[in-house]
Amino acid sequence: MQFTTHAQSETMALAATLALAIEDSTVISLDGTLGAGKSVFVRGFAMGLGIDPDLVTSPTFTLWQTYQGSKTLHHLDAYRLSDVNEFYDIGAEELFEMGGVVMIEWGQRIAEALPRDYLTIQLQVIDQTTRWIELIAAGNFQLPNITFTR
Repeated sequence: MQFTTHAQSETMALAATLALAIEDSTVISLDGTLGAGKSVFVRGFAMGLGIDPDLVTSPTFTLWQTYQGSKTLHHLDAYRLSDVNEFYDIGAEELFEMGGVVMIEWGQRIAEALPRDYLTIQLQVIDQTTRWIELIAAGNFQLPNITFTR
């Protein structure tokens, strides 16, 4: 499933739409280069869950934040992890069993720790404001049927 957004507000709206369709206990890997919009996508997703997007910050230094909305949102950032063992050392894999939605920025850095069934959201910079966003199912994950209109 592929989308193109032309502003941060559109990226957030797409993420909010996805949040309404995603099931509890879903693990999402957010992948893309620096500045691709991973944190923007998480803020939009949080907004869709009824969480104030201004409360959502990139957990680069704290590693993870948890927010409560219509579903619990666990937001992790694997950018500063040296390897998958560091992910295990902080006990983050326990979040996969706690319920809620787990969104991991730079999830590809810890791919071997991800559950068999998860969603990858690949964000690619087209230009200063345009992003190409692809939803990719891993394992037996079923992509939700969403319609996104600007």
